Amino acid sequence: MNERGGGAGADWKTGGEEMKLKSYFGVYEFSFILLSALASAILNTYLPIKAVTQLLGIPGPAAGMALLGGFIFVFWVALACDIVKKRYTGIVTSLLIASFCLLIYPWYGVISPPWFGVYGIIALLSMGILVELTAYKSRLLAITGGGLGNLSCLVITWTAIGVHVGVWIPSIFAPILMLAAFISGCVGSLIAYYITDKIKKESFTS
Repeated sequence: MNERGGGAGADWKTGGEEMKLKSYFGVYEFSFILLSALASAILNTYLPIKAVTQLLGIPGPAAGMALLGGFIFVFWVALACDIVKKRYTGIVTSLLIASFCLLIYPWYGVISPPWFGVYGIIALLSMGILVELTAYKSRLLAITGGGLGNLSCLVITWTAIGVHVGVWIPSIFAPILMLAAFISGCVGSLIAYYITDKIKKESFTS
């Protein structure tokens, strides 16, 4: 009797854990994550970023990520973290961004090797992890995490393109663009914080 009772109890607990896992993100929470990732992917694909950097005489590859990655990527991941406030939000959002980006267009147009898109997943995942790890700490640390996340994404992308395509960022521009990537990421995280803070204040006063 005790063994059978223990087995039923174990099954009940296992079922409860599965239910918690399935319902970890509520419908509205996951919808917000999904929409944030989709907005990020659309901006990354359709904004004329390359044309702008070429017009300004800023060499690539991935100069647009250095300058605008904070708004295109970091902002949306940080915003999702600030709004949802659950562990793994940043990681899930960044993976969804990578998925949408690769569904729309190959990572930086590179199709050889055919698995080059894996680098896009790794780059965006590294950003998501850094934003995630710092999002729920102090605001200063969260902003710094946004900067480091964008910088990590940029360096991984540079390395992948350099190794497989043979196009490297000119050494004279590398430190400048790395600094720009860090600042851009910090700004993206900061904007996400101010938007979330404003939403909270309006909700509190209404």
